[in-house]
Amino acid sequence: MSDARRTLVPPTRGYFDLDHYGTLAALVQEWRSLGEIPPERLPTAEDHASVCRFLHYEARLLDAARLPEWLALFTDDCVYWLPTDVDGADPRKVVSWEMNDRRRLEERVERLGTGRAYSQAPPTRTTHLYANIEVLTAGVTEVHALCTFLIQTHLAGRVSQRSGSNGFVLRRAGRSWQIVVKRVSLFDADLPQDNNSFTL
Repeated sequence: MSDARRTLVPPTRGYFDLDHYGTLAALVQEWRSLGEIPPERLPTAEDHASVCRFLHYEARLLDAARLPEWLALFTDDCVYWLPTDVDGADPRKVVSWEMNDRRRLEERVERLGTGRAYSQAPPTRTTHLYANIEVLTAGVTEVHALCTFLIQTHLAGRVSQRSGSNGFVLRRAGRSWQIVVKRVSLFDADLPQDNNSFTL
């Protein structure tokens, strides 16, 4: 099994070492080099449909600002990652806009829930559109899901759009899934960013 398909578990909660970053880099390179999905990595129709339902549910929770419920979709060993590049650079060598573990996500959701986060007063309203969803098997308990996104935002009277692609590693949780990795690749990630302090 390639490095990119190993189970992504940091050595301790809240800590990423260089090996873990290397696994993430290999994962992204696998996604970027993907052509037609090999037949042996095609999920069952049932799994593909359940992954699509799960991603639509994740987007709906974000748009409804139901962040504690959204946070519950993530595993304890999760990664929420916004790179600053558009070329799939190695996170060991290039800084990221965000590289959050579960503890950091918990802090973020708690802060946004206070209503006193200066950059989100008033809070950003969003509408997420996920399209071109592709699903690949990755061992017995995990799948990879790739999609493009368009996010319409409204903040303090200003309407704007963000677009790009997402890469997910999902782990089976009963009849549904949990998010091990969410990589948000903004179309303009290499340019100065506006207020991205809400959850993408």
